[in-house]
Amino acid sequence: LTAGPLLPAAARLARKVLGPRLDPDEPRPIDPDLLRVALPATDALARWFRAEVRGLDRIPDGPALIVGNHNAGITFLEPFLFGRDYVRRHGPEGIHGLGHDVILTLPVLGNLLLLAGGLRASHENADRAFALGHTATLWPGGNYEAFRPWRERNRVDFGGHKGFVRLAIRHGVPIVPLLSFGGHHAFVVVRRGERLARLTGAKRFFRSDAFPLVLALPYGAWLGPMFHLPPPVRVTVEVGEPIALTGTAPADERDEAVVDRWYGVVTRTLQAMMDAEVRRRLAAAGPLERRLVGRPWGEATT
Repeated sequence: LTAGPLLPAAARLARKVLGPRLDPDEPRPIDPDLLRVALPATDALARWFRAEVRGLDRIPDGPALIVGNHNAGITFLEPFLFGRDYVRRHGPEGIHGLGHDVILTLPVLGNLLLLAGGLRASHENADRAFALGHTATLWPGGNYEAFRPWRERNRVDFGGHKGFVRLAIRHGVPIVPLLSFGGHHAFVVVRRGERLARLTGAKRFFRSDAFPLVLALPYGAWLGPMFHLPPPVRVTVEVGEPIALTGTAPADERDEAVVDRWYGVVTRTLQAMMDAEVRRRLAAAGPLERRLVGRPWGEATT
């Protein structure tokens, strides 16, 4: 995966990233020049965050829908840590991250993410990925979950976004839960700012459900969904057991009761994984980390 000289690969990658905007609706394998440059960088990232990625052997062969909780605002680095280990185990083909179209159409960053196998998040693009026999990953909570307040840092909250269930039912693919934990300890969201998202037009023009008040490096405090500089918090990414949507047929994507039931199964599964990781951390944590980790969500609300 990292064969060949680094500098020529970096030069070729720069031309692609700085060149014309790539099509966000075209499924593509992860670019080999990006891999050559990015794998050493993500190795350094993994050391910075003392990252642990578990359960990659649980990802089934064939198409699947990997569904995760969204952490750490828009500085969401856990997917790159997951991708680092995924490509080393499964190779760079056959997986696509469904991302927010605003991010994917940004200059430079958009091309970079598309070269990493990204696709604009839409049912049509998921259809294209599954038609190729590929796996898609997505984070249904979006900015609503990414900017959940500090007191809710151990909560899985998709904000009622259920389209992923309809997608999995329509294609008959399993849903694979993907837990990201730790990144939300790198900043403090004081308020999510749903009303401000409406008043500022962020919800209308950028489809952001949050316009948060945040405390983080390097700015101190600010309003709005912006990138931050994360300190070296400890990060865990875990793949859960696949959830087969047994007893469903494609037509069931229009049955609200069926969709609600599987939405509950997926979110409860991820919440149980989150609670288990909180307890695992607390069992070995010192005083400072205990304050960062908090308590399992059910205990925190009682």
